[in-house]
Amino acid sequence: MRTRIIASLALLFALFASGSVLALLTFGSATGLYEHVLKLHQIEDLRRTLLAAVFKVQTELLIPVTANHAELPAILGDAKRLDTIIGQCTNCHHTPTIATRLEDLRQGIHDYQSRLGFYLNDAGNDAGSDRLKHDAVLIGNTLLSEIEAMSSSASAHLRKLSVQAEAETRHGKLLLASAFLLTCLAGVLVALHLIRSITQPVKDIVAATRVIADGRLGYALPGVYEAEFGELVRAFNSMSLSLKTDQDKLMQEMAERRQVETALRKSEDRYALAEKGANDGLWDWDFASGRIYFSPRWKAMLGFADQWLGSMNADWFALVHAEDIAMLRGRLAAHISGETEHFTAEHRMQHKEGGYRWVLTRGIAIRDANGKAIRMAGSQTDITDRKQAEQRLFHDAFHDILTDLPNRALFVNRLQHTFNAAPRHNTATFAVLFLDLDRFKFVNDSFGHAAGDQLLRAFAGRLAESLRPGDTVARFGGDEFAILLEQVCDASEAVRIADRVLKAMRQPFRIGQHELFVSVSVGIALASPQHNEPDQLLRDADLALYQAKANGKARHEVFDAGMRTRTIDQMHLEADLRCALEHGELRVYYQPIFDLDNDSISGFEALLRWHHPERGVVSPEKFIPIAEECGLIGRIGEWVLLEACSKLSHYTARKDFGPELTMNVNISVKQLTPLLIEQVSAALRATGVAPQRLGLEITESVILSEGGVAESLLQDLRRLGVGLHIDDFGTGYSSLSYLHRFSMDTLKIDKSFVSAAVKSKENLEIVRAIMGLAKILNMEVIAEGVETQQQMTLLRELGCRYVQGYLISRPAEMPEILDTHCTFALGLKTGAGQVVQAEHSLACASAA
Repeated sequence: MRTRIIASLALLFALFASGSVLALLTFGSATGLYEHVLKLHQIEDLRRTLLAAVFKVQTELLIPVTANHAELPAILGDAKRLDTIIGQCTNCHHTPTIATRLEDLRQGIHDYQSRLGFYLNDAGNDAGSDRLKHDAVLIGNTLLSEIEAMSSSASAHLRKLSVQAEAETRHGKLLLASAFLLTCLAGVLVALHLIRSITQPVKDIVAATRVIADGRLGYALPGVYEAEFGELVRAFNSMSLSLKTDQDKLMQEMAERRQVETALRKSEDRYALAEKGANDGLWDWDFASGRIYFSPRWKAMLGFADQWLGSMNADWFALVHAEDIAMLRGRLAAHISGETEHFTAEHRMQHKEGGYRWVLTRGIAIRDANGKAIRMAGSQTDITDRKQAEQRLFHDAFHDILTDLPNRALFVNRLQHTFNAAPRHNTATFAVLFLDLDRFKFVNDSFGHAAGDQLLRAFAGRLAESLRPGDTVARFGGDEFAILLEQVCDASEAVRIADRVLKAMRQPFRIGQHELFVSVSVGIALASPQHNEPDQLLRDADLALYQAKANGKARHEVFDAGMRTRTIDQMHLEADLRCALEHGELRVYYQPIFDLDNDSISGFEALLRWHHPERGVVSPEKFIPIAEECGLIGRIGEWVLLEACSKLSHYTARKDFGPELTMNVNISVKQLTPLLIEQVSAALRATGVAPQRLGLEITESVILSEGGVAESLLQDLRRLGVGLHIDDFGTGYSSLSYLHRFSMDTLKIDKSFVSAAVKSKENLEIVRAIMGLAKILNMEVIAEGVETQQQMTLLRELGCRYVQGYLISRPAEMPEILDTHCTFALGLKTGAGQVVQAEHSLACASAA
């Protein structure tokens, strides 16, 4: 430790001494520079004096000399002073350059004095003295210039030396301060190290003594200390080990004594501790006396005070539920006789306040050397909460949480029991009805899921009220319900019940502040010998429900074998449709939209066609619903969009039609998702088609069914810039409100109105009203299904600009439209009322 302290002090001294020496050297250099600066100041003063003297002589020479030459002695005196001044200046130490210039200056002064002497000696000669005076003045001016130049050079040198001297002074101060700070920092570090070297071992030893004072004898310090502290630690560890050894001997003796005492008390305390600590009630039955000990907890769980219950087995059995007593006695007898290893029974016990509590009773018999039971002890646990929870779980597992109706599992279970009880190979004795709320999704979207849940509960209650007492109604999930009708004679009875349900649903449902009218579709399937299991009957009821919805909803349908055949055919058609999409069997046909004002094609409607390799051309009305159900409509719709936009871009570039040619594409209800916006944007980007040249045709039923979702998506499409057309206008409901709400661009009058307009005045007025409405709303009108010249003429007279139909062209692939001359007759009325029949050709340039 002493060596470490001495070495630390020596290091501090050496560090400070090094810094001080460097600072002193720097200060010495600065001192020399300052001395040189002082000398230069003296030289500068002498130069100023010399400059003043020369200037004075020059001034005196320029003063005109009087007749008696009184000024000449003064000029001679001033000239002699120049020698003295220059002599003082050359006595100083200078650089070689300055010394050379001073010597040149001295020589110039001597020449000056010589000229002055000649001038003064010849002062009486006016002509000669003027020339000598002029020469002296010239030499004097030269001296003044030399002195001023030397003064500027000396001043610059003076400034440079001053800057160097100041820099050396600052450097010296910095070195001195740095040496001091480094010495102080090193001193602090050395002090901290020395303090830690001393205090840490002391702290460790103090802490170790406290550990031993706390009873941890045998604690040893690590042997990491040196010198004096190392010896102290070794002595401490030896002492600690000695104390530990003595303590271990003492503790061993005490442990042996405690074991003897514990063994004596353990058997006495075990039973008492178990009785107090357990939440269960304890009982102990002595077979010899017939008496039973019931713990306070055993009595308390049944509401009895300690003195209110007897101690005989009859007192116990008197509290057991009558339905459980036989089971309890039987299990007790089986265990006492040795048939079971343990006794366990779940049963009900009567509570003092009335009612029963479920308990779990367990026990084990104590037997003598011969194996005979002489005593039996056990516990009793209150399991009422667990039993109630089990009952709730069982109920919830087989009931719908929202409506509390049986769920699918319980319904199928009851249906299976009905199957098992029904006679085989006889006429139907029961039936299953599948029900589905129409437009339930619209209610959810419009009023929220809370309103939808209220509607389901109200519907379930009204449904249960419409059935017979023995019938089962269940909720399968969502808005799907099922009814099991037992004891039905024939289909007519099931139909009557279905009619009763439909009638009950015609009344409005009061949900919050709203009155909602909802209908229900019902599928009916009667059990038959062909039904071997519940799933088959449920499947047929589901098929009948599907048929009811397909036939217009709010009705019922009874299953027949043809439905299954049609379903299987539909499944095959779905598989074929998937293959058609992969193998390119789908094609896009185009039907022209004719502009009556310009007698030209203004656009096309893209129509999907399927050329099945075996079935031939499959109608869109048949495969589009399948595509919607199986989820293929998204891929198909995206392909049609891209194909139609590609054709539009291609034929516009070829200039086969006008530059404002448009393309209309039909949109399915299943396509109204945010993905549609991406698909339309992608098709426009890929083909370069301007958004305003693409029109999307949407039926009224799509808008009506989708509600708020449709409104949001249509607004996004409008912001995209594409046109929005209502297809088949007039065939749906709420058309006027949706026209105002969705701001559509074009109305397409359904062909049913077009064909009827030429048959009756009433239908004609309907078409006229539609066109008037469109004009007011600043919408275009396209008349669909124009098939006769009479319809064409009528529409022209009504002011309908755009028409579409077989009269112009059937839907075909684009090359066929280009290669075929579509000729039709146009009746044009002249001013005199005569009708001229003109042949108009829609022939476009043939494909290049």
